[in-house]
Amino acid sequence: MFCYNMYNIYIMKYDIIIIGSGISGLYAAYNIKKMSPETTFLILEKYQKKWIGGRTSNELFYGTEIVTGAGIGRKQKDKLLHKLLDELDLNTHDFIVKPYYSNMFQPLDIKKVMNYLRDEYKKYKGPHITFKKFAKDILGDKTYNQFLLSVGYTDFEKEDAYDTLHSYGMDDNYCCWNGFHVPWRKMVLKLAAEIGETHFKFSNNVSNITKTNADSCEFVIDTENGKKYTCNKVIIATTITGIRKLLNYPIYNDIEGQPFVRLYGKFSKSSIPIMKEYVKGYTCLPGPLQKIIPINPEDGIYMIAYNDNNNTLALKNNLDNTKENRELYCQMLEKSLGIPPDSLNIIGIKDFYWPVGTHYYKPLTSVYKDRAEFIDIAQHPEKGILVVGEVVSQNQGWTEGALESVRTVLTKKWINSLC
Repeated sequence: MFCYNMYNIYIMKYDIIIIGSGISGLYAAYNIKKMSPETTFLILEKYQKKWIGGRTSNELFYGTEIVTGAGIGRKQKDKLLHKLLDELDLNTHDFIVKPYYSNMFQPLDIKKVMNYLRDEYKKYKGPHITFKKFAKDILGDKTYNQFLLSVGYTDFEKEDAYDTLHSYGMDDNYCCWNGFHVPWRKMVLKLAAEIGETHFKFSNNVSNITKTNADSCEFVIDTENGKKYTCNKVIIATTITGIRKLLNYPIYNDIEGQPFVRLYGKFSKSSIPIMKEYVKGYTCLPGPLQKIIPINPEDGIYMIAYNDNNNTLALKNNLDNTKENRELYCQMLEKSLGIPPDSLNIIGIKDFYWPVGTHYYKPLTSVYKDRAEFIDIAQHPEKGILVVGEVVSQNQGWTEGALESVRTVLTKKWINSLC
């Protein structure tokens, strides 16, 4: 379908324009094509084609495949993700997730602490508060900090305490559960192939969405490179940064993004037996590295830091593959694992730094009845516009949340309606 602008030049008008080619944008397009093949749609992506998939991808590091953002699947929880892999004929395999802990600190029983905090929250009669405020008042500073070390994350500290206690999924951080390997890059490329390359426009950073007439179903999408696109409906599939840029609604001020980094290290041959001795598996550490994960221990490949928030910012300026930085991480690992000084040698590092890696909800205000109502409003800001992604899901921080958000709001009725 074509429409004309003020200069009588026709431009293509789409039924739906999707902003963002991360996993939620791709999944939305994939489902549109499955449910309504005749619907015209376009995906506008801010970055170059190589960044398709966003936080879901793989790269090679010294010949070993590593993840860039999203990690693994959870057998009991990530049903939509597993179903998608089956639909795309992608093989996966299961394994047991068992956390280990550095002998430099005494871990807490996370399950026991969480059950205790849930019982205490039942007695709490005050307004919604952050998890940090609630838990610290009950546990005290020392035990609370020990809890953070035991969990290996801090991405829930500023979140609504109720959400952390009941929706965060803290059970993912203690022993033991079934995970499954996800071939992220293959999944993304297969999704893109199913969608079709003609449905993508890369290096198109959307700067504005304008409704042409309050009574009509037509939006004009402007990009920073001067391109204009028109459509009947819009799906926004970006981080909270992009959402706030395009939609001026106060509800999005109650959702925050937070940074995280995955940093990989390649150890020298002489360091391999030392690392095997001190790192038996996914291991929580004291200090800014937070966690270390063996990727290919036989070849000396480890994820030497998997951290978030302040710890990510602390490492931000030391991520380049320099001799000084490699020595710095050797010292950090020796200290956090109790390895004698000057034992380790890292010969290469590679980072994936995400300014907005995951999201959380601030404490719920009295404007909303509950979190479900909040999410529904955040997903449906106005007629003709949907917002999707883990950013507006009940399962923040996980790919499953992104898929769930799409599955919840993207119905055949919405696709086939005028707006």
